[in-house]
Amino acid sequence: MPYLARPAKRDQRPGGFTLVEVLMVTAILGVTTGLALVAYEAVGRRGALQSAAFELQGVMSTARTRASSASHPVWVVFYPAGGRGTLSTGTGAFLVVEDRQSVFARNPRGLFELPFTVDAKGSTGGVSAIYYLDDYSKKVRFGALTPGRTDAFGAPFLGLAVQTCSFCSGTDSPSGAMGFYPDGSARFVDGTGRWITTTNQSLAFSSTQGVGQYLFAISGPSGFMATFSSDKT
Repeated sequence: MPYLARPAKRDQRPGGFTLVEVLMVTAILGVTTGLALVAYEAVGRRGALQSAAFELQGVMSTARTRASSASHPVWVVFYPAGGRGTLSTGTGAFLVVEDRQSVFARNPRGLFELPFTVDAKGSTGGVSAIYYLDDYSKKVRFGALTPGRTDAFGAPFLGLAVQTCSFCSGTDSPSGAMGFYPDGSARFVDGTGRWITTTNQSLAFSSTQGVGQYLFAISGPSGFMATFSSDKT
């Protein structure tokens, strides 16, 4: 008769988990959840900043194309400290203005007297669109993390200094405007309506947590634009 080995007898214990096991699992879940929330928040910051940068790039590109096709200037007016109902305590706002009769090309000061109201009919050469950075979950602002830095831009903008808005003027509620003309060029004015003659100009977006920035460079003669992503250092 063949010999049959008896299976090893396993220790028996009541079903369920011990208090130590429950505490260990709870601790692991807590750490994992914390790490996930930190990662999610970081992705949210990067996503909001990237989305805002892409939108501004798109707005400027569309304004340039529109000026050429419609044969009249199209302006983008910037309020780096603007927001809904304020010009000094927001994270930034910008407006698109159709200059159908070239009124603002003759008197750019009037750009900064326009109300924050979209001209639905678009017949008066008023504001055609308004953008608020507060809409990006208050995670994006006009602002340069590395002001004055001159090695952050690539060709053809080498040597251009990083600034929040290089053509804006004013301290509490700065403003400035960029006009795209039918000939493809871009022209700049500060908040007082004074023309800026420097060839290349710059803008900057950054996260409100100060962990990333997007830089924009615009060439006046050609209207060429470029966007650069740069970290704090």
